[in-house]
Amino acid sequence: MIAPALVILLMVVGWSAAALAMLWGMLRIARYHHRPSHDASQERRIRAVTAKSGINVSLNA
Repeated sequence: MIAPALVILLMVVGWSAAALAMLWGMLRIARYHHRPSHDASQERRIRAVTAKSGINVSLNA
């Protein structure tokens, strides 16, 4: 028969492996769906917003 301490150890290892697998999956999905945008597209969006609203903002110091 398996010792009770070994059963508890196997349960902890099993739950830890399941938690790590779920965390890895969530991080993989997050990386795929939330890719950083390019600087050029960000500048294009800023220009579109400023042209639409008529507000000119200079970020140069």
